[in-house]
Amino acid sequence: MKTLLLDGEALTGIAMVYLHLILAFSLVAFGYSQDVELQQTTTNYAYKETTESMRGVMENHKYESSLQRALAWLVTQREGNWGWRNDTPKVLTALTLAPQEVAAALLPTTLEMQLSFKQMEVEVVVLLWRHHEVPVTPPKLSQYCLALNALCYDPRQFHGHDLIGTLQHHETVQDLEFAYAILAACSARAHIRKRPIRRLLDIANTAKDHNIDTVAMTILALRCIVKDHRHRNLQHTLRRPSINLARQQQPDGGFGNLYNTALTLQALQDMNEINNHWNRTAARNYIESRQDPDGAFTDPNLTAEVVLALSDRGLGAIRNLDCGKFDSDDENHVDIDGLAKSFSTHGNDSEIRNVTITYTLWVGSNVTENSTISLTAPRNTSFYNVMQMAMDLDARFSFEASEWPNGHYVHTLAGYKEEPMGYHYWLLYRLPELPDPTAPPANQLVAPVGVDDLLIEEGDHYLFWYKKL
Repeated sequence: MKTLLLDGEALTGIAMVYLHLILAFSLVAFGYSQDVELQQTTTNYAYKETTESMRGVMENHKYESSLQRALAWLVTQREGNWGWRNDTPKVLTALTLAPQEVAAALLPTTLEMQLSFKQMEVEVVVLLWRHHEVPVTPPKLSQYCLALNALCYDPRQFHGHDLIGTLQHHETVQDLEFAYAILAACSARAHIRKRPIRRLLDIANTAKDHNIDTVAMTILALRCIVKDHRHRNLQHTLRRPSINLARQQQPDGGFGNLYNTALTLQALQDMNEINNHWNRTAARNYIESRQDPDGAFTDPNLTAEVVLALSDRGLGAIRNLDCGKFDSDDENHVDIDGLAKSFSTHGNDSEIRNVTITYTLWVGSNVTENSTISLTAPRNTSFYNVMQMAMDLDARFSFEASEWPNGHYVHTLAGYKEEPMGYHYWLLYRLPELPDPTAPPANQLVAPVGVDDLLIEEGDHYLFWYKKL
C-alpha cells in the first residue's frame, strides 16, 4: 500500500501546534481551572456519569429503533480521552450526520463534542509529526478529511497543512482507496482534474470487474463530482453503474456483508429512478437483522458506517452541509470552538466564498511571450490546484513538476524547461495588480512559499516568469 509523505519543512511549527492543541484540550477539559486535580476529578466524574447513564438507557431498552440503539452504543464506547481510538473520525462523522429528530436525546452535548474534536485534532497532529515513523495511509487521511468537512472545518487549512492537497498529490493504486480519496477531496470542494474523473468513470463502466464496495464508493465520488456545475454533464453516466450495483442485491436483501450493504445504501440514497432494480427496505432489514443485542454492529467502525447508512444523510451529503447556520438554542447541535464563524472564512459550501484571480505566464527576460487567464475558485485553494485548473482550460498553461517531501517544484511551463546551466529559471510572483511587461515586478514580490502552500485570495494576481537570473 502506498503511504503519504507530508510536508516536512515546519517540524518545529508542528511541534508547537501539537503542544498548543494539548494545552487547549487540557484547558477545555479541566475548565480553565488552576485547581487541576479537582477539575480532573470533576471531568472524570462527568465522563463516568454520562457513560453509565447511556449504558442504563441501553439496559432499559428505552430506544428501540436500530439507529437509536446503534448511536447509544457508540456513545458508550467513547474512552476517557473523549475519542474512539482509531475510529474517532468515522464515529464523529456519523454522530454529526445523525438525524436530530431521531437521536437528539442520544447525541453528545456541545462540550462533549468539543472534547472529541480536540482529541481528533491531536490525533492528526501526532500523525503529521510522526509521519516518517507511522506513514499516513490514504484511507485514514480520507477519514479525517471527511470528518473535518462534516464538522464544518476546512481540511485544506489544518494548522497550515493542506490535507486535501496531500491526498490529491498521492494517487493510490487500489481503486477503493482512490475513490475514497476523491470523495474526500470533492466533499471539501477541491478541484478534481479530468484524469481522476476518467479513472472513476472507467471503474464505474467496468463494475463487473470490481468489488461491490469499490463500485459503491466510486458512485459516491461521482455523485459528489456532478454537484459541481463544471461537471453536471456527467450526471447521465451514473445511471448504468447505479443500476448494475443495485442488481447485485442478494436474496437475503444484502450485498454480501454488512459493510458492502451499508455503503451501497449510501451510494444509492435518493436515487428513486432506479428503485425498480432493487429493494431498499430489504437492504435495511438485512442490516437491522444483524445488529447485536447491545446495539452494536460488531465494532465502532462498522457501527458508524451503518449509522450513516440508516440516517437520511450519509457520506454523500457532506458536500452540501449548510455549515455556519446553527441554531444557538439547540444544545446538541455541533458548534465546535466557533466553527460556524470559522467556516465563514474557511468553509466548504457557500458560493460567495469563490474568489477570482489572474494567472500570467511570461517567457524571456524581455517578455517575448505573454499569456493571462482569469480563474474563479474557492478562497484558500492552493495555487498548485489553480495551476491544474488552468492547464485543464488552456494548453498554454500546461506544466510539469517534480514531487518532493515538502511539495511540488515546477520546472516546466508552456513547454519551457528550466536550464540551470544557462541560469534560466521559472520565478513565481504574487502581485497586487496585473503584471505589466513595461514595469516588471521587483524581486521582493517573489512568492515566499511554494505552489502547494500559496493560497489564493480575492483579487490576487500571480505571475510565473521564465527569465535568466
